[in-house]
Amino acid sequence: MQLTGNDANIKAFDTTDTDFQTTASEKKILTILLGVGVLSLLVATFFDKNVTNAVMDQNSIFGNVFQNYADQGAGIVLFAAFEIIAWTIWRRVQDDVLRYVMTIGALAFAFNQMLAILQDMLSYTYSMLNNLSKGIPMGVANNTSAVKNYPEVLRWGLAVVLTVVLSFFFYNWLQSKSDADIRYLVTAALVGIAVVFIAQTTIGEMKSLWGRFRPYEMTTVAGNTMSEFTPWYHLNGINGHNSFPSGHTMSGWLFLFLVFFVPRGNISAQKKMTIFGIAMGILTAMSRVRIGAHWLSDVTVSSIIVGLIIFMASRLLAAHFVEPTK
Repeated sequence: MQLTGNDANIKAFDTTDTDFQTTASEKKILTILLGVGVLSLLVATFFDKNVTNAVMDQNSIFGNVFQNYADQGAGIVLFAAFEIIAWTIWRRVQDDVLRYVMTIGALAFAFNQMLAILQDMLSYTYSMLNNLSKGIPMGVANNTSAVKNYPEVLRWGLAVVLTVVLSFFFYNWLQSKSDADIRYLVTAALVGIAVVFIAQTTIGEMKSLWGRFRPYEMTTVAGNTMSEFTPWYHLNGINGHNSFPSGHTMSGWLFLFLVFFVPRGNISAQKKMTIFGIAMGILTAMSRVRIGAHWLSDVTVSSIIVGLIIFMASRLLAAHFVEPTK
């Protein structure tokens, strides 16, 4: 095992490793998760309406918390990726003018992602508080997209503060990394950007093509009449409705990609981040069904698609979710 000069617990990582193979534990976990996904989709094929009837509650604290604050996986992956790229440029580019221009440009992309993250969080929060003030369920009219119902100065102020603080963290964190670590992290950052783009494009295009009505858009949820219900395998075409598959679930699962920003020798952090990413994907999916924003099949298909995209990306990186000890 080759160790960096900065940290005896962190090994240098070589993305050209020809001995890379999927581990037995990865195969086992992948099989289990895919098995659960297929079983969930089978149940949803016949009982989508029944599941929604049993669990939907737009006043659910669990559903609202995850709706408001768990839809940020994509933005966080992109923010971290641009921060890594920015400070790697600062470290490696020798020409002062070029270094400043390129670093500031990458940081501007990171700042833009922070603005997008805060837009979702603030809009959902303000909508929830507005609903509570009117005595209606917290999640009503708060499921589809973010709206500008908050002070812009608040969003921009928070974005500036958070970007400055986190940029300071990323700058110092990367200073302690070896050249081999930096090469790996930059590769992970570029793959992360591609993963977010592919996931968002895939889920977004499917949403438009399927044109599926959401549970809360049904004539009634408590009774037997669901006049606009269609099964998950039925394409309605572009009609302005976009329940299938779940975008929030996609973003929840993208938290799992953050494990590849963990140094490859830090096994403990890799385990914790993997557990965190899987938990965020599952809990976000459950919350969307609970709040009536999605059917069980919506969140199941999104989970399968994004999970497989992340797994394929990990093979491209030649990085394990948890590196095997030698």
